[in-house]
Amino acid sequence: MPSINPAFQTVATAYDRNADKYDEFIENNPNLARMRQRVYKFVTARLPQGSRILDLACGTGTDAVWFAQNGYSVHGVDISGEMLERAKKKAIDFGLQDRLSFEQLSYTELENANTGKFDLTFSNFGGLNCVADMSLVAESVRPLLNPKARVVWALMPPFCLWESAMLLRGKFRLATRRFSGRSTVFKEGLNYPVYYYTPKQISAAWGKDFHLESVEALSVITPPATNKDFAVKRPRMFETLSKLDDALAPCWPFKYWGDFTIVSLVST
Repeated sequence: MPSINPAFQTVATAYDRNADKYDEFIENNPNLARMRQRVYKFVTARLPQGSRILDLACGTGTDAVWFAQNGYSVHGVDISGEMLERAKKKAIDFGLQDRLSFEQLSYTELENANTGKFDLTFSNFGGLNCVADMSLVAESVRPLLNPKARVVWALMPPFCLWESAMLLRGKFRLATRRFSGRSTVFKEGLNYPVYYYTPKQISAAWGKDFHLESVEALSVITPPATNKDFAVKRPRMFETLSKLDDALAPCWPFKYWGDFTIVSLVST
């Protein structure tokens, strides 16, 4: 078994414990499914088929499988062995072994990656929010990228409009948890820290040889990814809010106020 950075050991254990429940949650969540399709549309508009993708914190391989089924080659890395076992099984079940591979590895230690060069470094739904210094990830990934490569990361920002509105319901802790740039997550009986990043901070981590191309929000006025009941119980309202949400996603200041922010950078 590969060694895990001690800073991430609790996270790895939490997701090992959660692996058998993870897919059930995401597959029965219309809210999350809508957000995921938004991310796919964002990436495919910028990356030609046939490109190679490095999927950081790939989990059970849901995104990697979709990209492989749609003409891309993907190498996914994650620190949870249990999550990766499910990802590898999906590659076999869908017959995608020629386009899809997985490796148990921290995204801050990719010098040990068993792979080649990539056209895109991708990460979805906050997997990167577990690192306290984003430059560690950028410097780990940089040697694995081709010239003119792209970065598309969907991360949790320091301000979420929907969460902040919870002040009106007296949920002070939830409403303000991101404001300091750091909070604690409780998962499967374990606590671990998460860190919130602005697009400017992501850009700074990559330095002058990458420039910030675009920013879009995910779920500004629709519920956060963890809320699937709203879409199920109020489908017509959810559909209306989703259309408005899509229209506001690339607009200032809403593009900074989502549950997640899709940040795109391009190598200069």
